[in-house]
Amino acid sequence: MSMDSPEARKIAASLAQRAGARANAAQVADATVAVWRDVDAALNSVIGVRGVAALYRRSLFLQRLACPWLATALTTSATTMDLAALKAALAQQDSAVAAAVGGATLQTFYELLTNLVGPSLTERLLRTVWATFSGGSPAKDTST
Repeated sequence: MSMDSPEARKIAASLAQRAGARANAAQVADATVAVWRDVDAALNSVIGVRGVAALYRRSLFLQRLACPWLATALTTSATTMDLAALKAALAQQDSAVAAAVGGATLQTFYELLTNLVGPSLTERLLRTVWATFSGGSPAKDTST
């Protein structure tokens, strides 16, 4: 996914909105972890806890190549997301770096999921996450 794609812009803008104006690195880290929790809640009943954890770990692994310090957030557990480790790693960075890397990990996750299930299903599965980002209540699924 390109950094200029609509999805990438939505993720970056939504993360910035959730973190707040002039957010420091700790606030960006909190916002990023909150988004990951929302992603986990939206997907674990569909692809399972291990599936979400595997995509999360792969996202961090791929971003670790550009940001070696992100390796501290990768734990040995293949079955859980260590969000405390991610939060600690992001909080130690400059706020702009934390925001960029937090957004990049989410974008990578989105791309990995899209490659597995397609763009339409990915958008539908993560609809509640985007609705939460927008500050509104999650969108109701009216299709049956």
